[in-house]
Amino acid sequence: MKGLPLLIPVLFMAFIALGLAQPKTVAVGLVFSIAILWGIHRGTKVEWEDVGLDIEEKYIVLAFWAAIAIIIIQILNFRSIPLINPAIRTSLNPQLTALTYFLGVPSSVYLFLRGKKYSLIYPIAVTLYAYRTPVLVSLLAVGAAYYEETRESGRLKVLHISVLVVGLLVLGLGMTFLRGETAAGLLTRVQSSTSVLDIIVWRAGWKGLYHGYLQWTGISSYIIGGYSPRGLVAKFLYVHNGVTITPTLLGGMYLDFGVFAILEGFLLGLYYGLIQKAIHPVTKALYYSTLAYGIVGVETGILDLPVYLLFAMGAYIVIHGWKAAKREGSGVAE
Repeated sequence: MKGLPLLIPVLFMAFIALGLAQPKTVAVGLVFSIAILWGIHRGTKVEWEDVGLDIEEKYIVLAFWAAIAIIIIQILNFRSIPLINPAIRTSLNPQLTALTYFLGVPSSVYLFLRGKKYSLIYPIAVTLYAYRTPVLVSLLAVGAAYYEETRESGRLKVLHISVLVVGLLVLGLGMTFLRGETAAGLLTRVQSSTSVLDIIVWRAGWKGLYHGYLQWTGISSYIIGGYSPRGLVAKFLYVHNGVTITPTLLGGMYLDFGVFAILEGFLLGLYYGLIQKAIHPVTKALYYSTLAYGIVGVETGILDLPVYLLFAMGAYIVIHGWKAAKREGSGVAE
């Protein structure tokens, strides 16, 4: 299962190029992308034993249906569907919505890997929230799982991949139109996100501004409220009317640590280089889920508690497996 994590640095550079980034931003982005690539390369060289997590499948099935139930409960509470009435989506409970993502994405991928076709209910159900990101993440995670699993077994079908790509485009554009936006507005969004990164790179200084606080708010805002990471980005840009702004994959890290964001890029690549060798179904589900969040995070950044938790679970499995492999290599018994 090698290759797909390389999409993240490639797509990031394509994104800021399409957004007409300033030369300094392009230079910093290029070094950041190279750090991710180097991390992926180093990760593939490390041996570890994938023992997954000791979770019975019945609990994963329960998590899946809990995610679906949360979606239904929130919609029944409003007596309206955000996809049809986008104005109400900002009133969704953020904690419940986050729980939907945390439970729904990896459980649906796991069940898909186990051949359970009803797992595809989740990406359909989550479209009702009228947010593009969870829909794209869900479809990309399932699509990546299908691509790599069928490619390895020799059962890859071009028709199925084509249907997935078309489905992504239809859902993405369809939700855009339902929210009153236009296709041209998507290019404007790319350029505006890149402009935000330009400002961050020019104004944050070489050692950053928030020194980790921005990314920490991705945890604290879900627990005790207050500024969210994207809210802090808006504050940095002197926008104070409740607006949140996406800073791209690099933006949040750079606003925290400046040029030292390159180290975070390396660690991100190292994680993907390691976990892409997963063989346990639970670990595979976490790999595909975090891979999808990384790809979508090219624009949105990786700044949310549910995503942090998925990365933490994947990292725990990898570190535990590395220690196990090291013990076996040294001949030390458990």
